[in-house]
Amino acid sequence: MFQTLNKLMNLEEKYIEIQRFLSISDSSFDLKSIINEKFKTEELRLEILSKILTFIYYFQMFKNIREFMTSVYNCIKNTLQIKLTSIDDFDELLIKNAIMRFIQEYIDYANISQKEQVLNFLADSFERLGVQPLIINLGLLLKPMYSDQSYLDKKSKLEEEEVIISDDEISSKIKLAINDWLEQQALNLDKQDEIKENMLKEFNKLAEEYNLSKDSESYKKLLTEVNEMLAMRLTMLSLMESIGNDLEPVSIK
Repeated sequence: MFQTLNKLMNLEEKYIEIQRFLSISDSSFDLKSIINEKFKTEELRLEILSKILTFIYYFQMFKNIREFMTSVYNCIKNTLQIKLTSIDDFDELLIKNAIMRFIQEYIDYANISQKEQVLNFLADSFERLGVQPLIINLGLLLKPMYSDQSYLDKKSKLEEEEVIISDDEISSKIKLAINDWLEQQALNLDKQDEIKENMLKEFNKLAEEYNLSKDSESYKKLLTEVNEMLAMRLTMLSLMESIGNDLEPVSIK
């Protein structure tokens, strides 16, 4: 009984530390229910929480930027939706998802049409840096974005339910939804066609939900953009895996 109580106390302490570090309000902190549903034993819950704590400590330098920490928290929750082959894979998935998420946010914010400079930054960083300095570099890249109140207000509005929204807001909402969907997928370079097909189904479901006609220019433009989002993630995944395993990058279709 004492051992069980001790485990429960350790669990509670970890939840409190994660919530405190990320500055998540009580009403928004639903990590416990997500983990309890996905992991059925106290041992597994303790292990996954330890991995999450290790991950969030990489962001120590940016913990006072509330919007940044909210994004980190959403990344954790989305990564928990991925079906794990082994719990040992979770910390690596978290890091990959975080890098992909923050690079995509930066591209959306900066409206970068040419992705080469981002990919060059990644390739150079992966070769030279460990996880901690790489995340610090990414954080410094993103810091102006999280200080831009007009951008944050716009993003907050898009994440709320609106009765009437403009075409631009519809496009942004769909891209946000696709980005969240991608974070919940176990991306695999050997299954690019399958991932692309499933993303198209998700995209068409969202397009129907927002009454976006397949014949419209908005639909075609947005489809191109979400395909670019997937291609960017696959390219980043290829870079991460090639640098980590000292192999040539896998070609992206």
